[in-house]
Amino acid sequence: MRLVLAAALAAALAAALVGSACLAAGPARAQGPPPAARAAGVARAAGVAGVEPPAAQAATARGVSVAVQVQPDVVTIGQPFTVRVRVRAPKNATIRFPPVPDSLDAVEAIDPRAVEDSLDATLLDRTAVYRLVAWNVGPRTPAFHDVVVAFAGAEQRFRVAAGPVYVRSLLPADSALRVPRDARDPVPRVSGAWRWWLLGGLLALGLAWYVWRRRRARAARPAEPEAFAAATAAFGALDRLALADAGEPGRHVIAHVDVLRGYVARRFPSAREALTPREFVDALAHVQFPLAPERLGDLLERDAAVRYAGAAVAPDVAVALGREARAIVRDVQQAYEARLAALDQGPPPARAARRRA
Repeated sequence: MRLVLAAALAAALAAALVGSACLAAGPARAQGPPPAARAAGVARAAGVAGVEPPAAQAATARGVSVAVQVQPDVVTIGQPFTVRVRVRAPKNATIRFPPVPDSLDAVEAIDPRAVEDSLDATLLDRTAVYRLVAWNVGPRTPAFHDVVVAFAGAEQRFRVAAGPVYVRSLLPADSALRVPRDARDPVPRVSGAWRWWLLGGLLALGLAWYVWRRRRARAARPAEPEAFAAATAAFGALDRLALADAGEPGRHVIAHVDVLRGYVARRFPSAREALTPREFVDALAHVQFPLAPERLGDLLERDAAVRYAGAAVAPDVAVALGREARAIVRDVQQAYEARLAALDQGPPPARAARRRA
């Protein structure tokens, strides 16, 4: 009997303990998880690959997802690659994508940012496309600002962490000993050699023009008449002037002596016209002058007295002196022609020597 009562008492005590434990466990389950656990669950729901929401915003990031995609992730220098930032948010939300990244880490944008919308009636699905290029080898990471999502009067920021892009070199594997050439200027520089070529061309053109002018002037210049013909024409012009009859006997003498000097100088080049009378006669003494030097010397002395000293001369004396000048020219010409005739009638060697001379 005592044993039965003890067993019944033990069973009742055990049932009471079990009931109190169940009552204590029921309110604890009704309260739910602690706040820290709830925040961790929200962060896991909002966090997406490529986006790192701040811990303070994890509780307000419900219903927003952000994804980043890089294609391709292995490129060569100068080969474009694309970064796509996709944001999914409630229908009435506002999305502000970051601008194109700065040219940091040798990565820069080659096109403006493009935005694509997805046809979804239940939520806002929008993708920003960035077309970039890298200019140095190795891993390169484009730097983006935050994505801003505004909904129900609140803004959430999500930091975009795009994965690195590996940039390969275009050089072959054995280019360790090759030295690249320096970069060329955008516009080739013009050397200064063209100035010298232009100056040389102008000088050559000027020289050719000068030679052409000289040859043209020489061709257009009339041939100089023979010495005796020129003297005869000059004496004829003096006859038409009739200076002695016009009251200028001195000029009559001077003009006839000038014609005489010119003729003798052409026949005997050593007797130049600018010589004085004595020098003129001395020069003719050393050549084969056919007349007596005193005959020519007397005429030159009378001319010098009239020309330089202003001596008076009568008209009849002036006419006589002019006739003497003409006679000297005629006698010298006759002697010259006789000498040429003698040379032409001489032996053949003499004629050949004269022709060679």
